[in-house]
Amino acid sequence: MHRYYDDFVKEALDDMQEDRFELFDVSISLICKSIQKIKSEKMMPYGLKSSHVLFLVQLNKNKEGMTASELSEAGHVDKAQISRVISELLQKGYVIKKCLRQGQKYNVKLMLTEAGKKVTDEINEIIAKVLEYVSGSIPNSDLDIFYRTLFKISDNLFALTSDADI
Repeated sequence: MHRYYDDFVKEALDDMQEDRFELFDVSISLICKSIQKIKSEKMMPYGLKSSHVLFLVQLNKNKEGMTASELSEAGHVDKAQISRVISELLQKGYVIKKCLRQGQKYNVKLMLTEAGKKVTDEINEIIAKVLEYVSGSIPNSDLDIFYRTLFKISDNLFALTSDADI
């Protein structure tokens, strides 16, 4: 796959304490780039961007709909980005706005259209295939530990970036 990366991992694992930052940084960067590339390639036939994936999946899970603020919070993205994504998904006919009262402009619920549900079902099939490929040979107990650890690291990094003393 990546010869340098493979050699680097072998060396880093031999001396985990010394190279932990570099191993973590390189691994996370490679994971992010790979996910971005997969999302971009797999969304192209639908005329979608990688940035649309998470929000379609979130809306599919929340059948009653979600506000832009809820989507922003769920995806940890700023409101400007969520506004662009919503605009694009509305234009493509994958999402509709549902007003709870007449004339409501803000805090409207966004919901998938039938076309949005269909494309999201196909996206979920793609996601399932990718997850099976990348983690199918890893025991569930190892995956559980990995995700618990990853979430803890993520929480710690978020807290650290919120700390004014760093």
